[in-house]
Amino acid sequence: MENRWWEYYTIRYFLGTVIGAISVLFLTLEPSSPFANRLTTIEEFKEATFLNVSLVAALGFAFCYIASAPILTLHATRAHVRYSAVKSSPYAAAACLLLPILLSIGLCWIYLPVPAAITVGVVIGVHFGLVVRACANKFDLIETFYRDLATARAPSLPDNEKRTPSSEFITSYRHLREHGNAFLIVLMEIVLSYALATSPNQFFGLVLIVVWILPAASAWIIGSALESRLASAPLPK
Repeated sequence: MENRWWEYYTIRYFLGTVIGAISVLFLTLEPSSPFANRLTTIEEFKEATFLNVSLVAALGFAFCYIASAPILTLHATRAHVRYSAVKSSPYAAAACLLLPILLSIGLCWIYLPVPAAITVGVVIGVHFGLVVRACANKFDLIETFYRDLATARAPSLPDNEKRTPSSEFITSYRHLREHGNAFLIVLMEIVLSYALATSPNQFFGLVLIVVWILPAASAWIIGSALESRLASAPLPK
């Protein structure tokens, strides 16, 4: 089995954990943040005890994972962002994306500064829109995409470390995607931490986190639907 170090979760989430820890410290130490001075142990971080460092690292990883939720939604519904999918029904695709984006921006506009309202509104709107689009399509396009992808990948599966043009191509785009995923997580952390820091109160911040991760929870439904359909119509061996 080829050693693809970039696919290890430790590598993938290390940078995000560091940025997540910085985000948690920022939310706790920034006087204008609604979460300021809520974790006294972090306030004493200057003592650099093992407990303090461990707590910040754990919270940083948790924040990193929460912030990365929209990326999971994109990954699960990526069949709907393909050019062929948009071209086949452009008006439906536009409606499923634009309406949630405008609604999200409008709601965020009431409580957040304009830059935060726009960035958070776009992120949340896009991912709710993709989930709505997938549900409206009854996951048919996603199923077709994964079946075609599995069929295309099958001939390039490792056979005594045999390398083929197809396997090299797969390795290349996986390499790009995993590195891009690491940096996209950092971007999501910046957006989320800024929105939380500028929230009017803690309750809104908690609601924002719930709404932020809600579309990603649909990945379980999508995965279960694919599993059920595979059991009903297995792929050829």
